[in-house]
Amino acid sequence: MPDAFATPAAAVADGASTRPAADVPGQMLSQRVEQLARRYPDDVGRVIGLLNDVQDECGYLPEEALRAIADLCDVPYEELVASARFFKTLSTEPVGKVVIEVCDGTACHTQGAVRLAQAIADKLGIEVGQTTPDGLFTLRLVHCVGACSVAPVAVVAGTAYGRVKTANADGVIEHARVALEEAGRCGE
Repeated sequence: MPDAFATPAAAVADGASTRPAADVPGQMLSQRVEQLARRYPDDVGRVIGLLNDVQDECGYLPEEALRAIADLCDVPYEELVASARFFKTLSTEPVGKVVIEVCDGTACHTQGAVRLAQAIADKLGIEVGQTTPDGLFTLRLVHCVGACSVAPVAVVAGTAYGRVKTANADGVIEHARVALEEAGRCGE
């Protein structure tokens, strides 16, 4: 594990962002959506619950899954896609094996979050919001992660780090590489 580059904050996710995107044929994915729907005995929360469940399992929301959810929940497909795109934690495009998020809530924004995200993007050779060409890392600028007292915050594979300065962009990437290695060991 590399030296800490910032003060660790509380983990803000369960590590789901280190899961590789699933390569599941459409019919199997549709059946899986039906299985997941059994978790929600009534309509309240079913749509967002299914979107989150599929995101957790696949790493993003494949078109086949979105169509299955739309059919199952009797929601127009286009409205479902618009809803999925509204939430920054959901993605309709494949993401990298490790997701790096830079908080851009008010406290983080005023402490240089946009500059931090841009520094990380420059070092990865991508733009904020993109995935590296090798499919390993996705960089996102996200809304408040709830760690305002240690702004600015970078979340690497579900673990939040506070007081991250632009000069520490290499440290963020190093933590992402370690998370990638750890994710690989879990699959062995």
